[in-house]
Amino acid sequence: MLEFNMPVHENWNIVHIAMRVPESHQIYVCPENCARGVVMTAYEMGAEDRFSCVTVNERDLIIDNLETITIDGCCDVIDELRASGHAPRVIFLFTVCSHRMLSCDFDFVFRTLRERYPDIIFAHGYMDCIAQKEGPMPDEKLRREMYGFVPESHTDEKIINIIGSEVTATAENNDLIRMMGLYPIEGVRFRQLSDISTFDDYMRLGDACLNICQYRAGDMGVREFSRRLGIPYFYALPYFDDESMAQQLLELDNIRCDCGEELGIWINEYLNDFNDDSLACREDYRQFAAEIGDMPVVLDYMAVNCPYSLAEYLLENGFNVRAVVADGPADYEKEIHERLMEKYPSVISVNPVDPRLREESYRTRLRGGDDRILAIGPRAAWVYNTPYFVNQIENDGAYGVAGWRTLLQKMREAVQTPKDLEGTVSRKALGLPSCIR
Repeated sequence: MLEFNMPVHENWNIVHIAMRVPESHQIYVCPENCARGVVMTAYEMGAEDRFSCVTVNERDLIIDNLETITIDGCCDVIDELRASGHAPRVIFLFTVCSHRMLSCDFDFVFRTLRERYPDIIFAHGYMDCIAQKEGPMPDEKLRREMYGFVPESHTDEKIINIIGSEVTATAENNDLIRMMGLYPIEGVRFRQLSDISTFDDYMRLGDACLNICQYRAGDMGVREFSRRLGIPYFYALPYFDDESMAQQLLELDNIRCDCGEELGIWINEYLNDFNDDSLACREDYRQFAAEIGDMPVVLDYMAVNCPYSLAEYLLENGFNVRAVVADGPADYEKEIHERLMEKYPSVISVNPVDPRLREESYRTRLRGGDDRILAIGPRAAWVYNTPYFVNQIENDGAYGVAGWRTLLQKMREAVQTPKDLEGTVSRKALGLPSCIR
């Protein structure tokens, strides 16, 4: 099947994701054409000193084998790093489609490297786009590897990890963080990847009393990490409806963990105010819907983790939702999608890899005759060619009513202040000079 790759680069790619591990180094073994995008990413974020490539050409594949090329190339990189005074604690070795097509013996490659460099942790990264239709995506497998070498540890402090996504949740946009500020519990704190600055601190991720993941592409990795170390796990999907959110908080209350009693008090305090907060938030959304009238709204799955839930929420509160840019609903949204299609059949799904999107005439037909369209997410903005858009990815770490309010504020700002569409969508990681904070 022919697929289209739209010229929108707002999402974090595998380079950004692996850079979240401090004191790590990435090595890509691939042909030059494959390396172009990841090299640009490393330089754009100012992390070229933590990035290396081993170039593979056609002659290499004819007279040699990928196992030898991969091992020797990695050894050359490591030896040069050590000679220059840089000794990475962990190396993410990225293999590509050529390795898969030629049946590279990955067990042999990694066993050999670990024997030669027993003081370095080697993690397997994937840049094999031909396998994207078979099982987990490369970013899902990478997140699994990121947490796969973290050992079990212990601290008397009660730490709750919010991991699985590289964006940072805040008290302004995430109810869990906000709850901790409203009802602080002595000895309990949240920890995110943005709080970690050294590899030794990263290796203490296993001392948590609870792991929480709010992003679908991080679920597999955090779930396996939690099971391996026996840490209670909670998958907190950021839906946009009161019932689902309240039910999730009740489920969180039932989780058995070291901070369970304190967690229960904390959640019950919050639930007392939840309904009033939610109703007030809905009223604010209705007011804004009245202000913009019939202005069409489109959204994409890279901007929000539950796009069909958001579409339903907006429609119920008076917005003119036209489309969701997504390749269909995730498993956890199928029921919502079916309900949405039954109640609002005019809402369409636009597949982001549809080859017709390369045609200006097709995108013009999708747009219709509207002068202004509000987009939630840069991909939706590009498809509908509108400068009025919310520029965020992975739900921006938002969760619960606080997240709904933050998104509403971003929608207001998007309508009031148009953005430079072409200048924004062509830049990676939301245009940040560096995503390492």
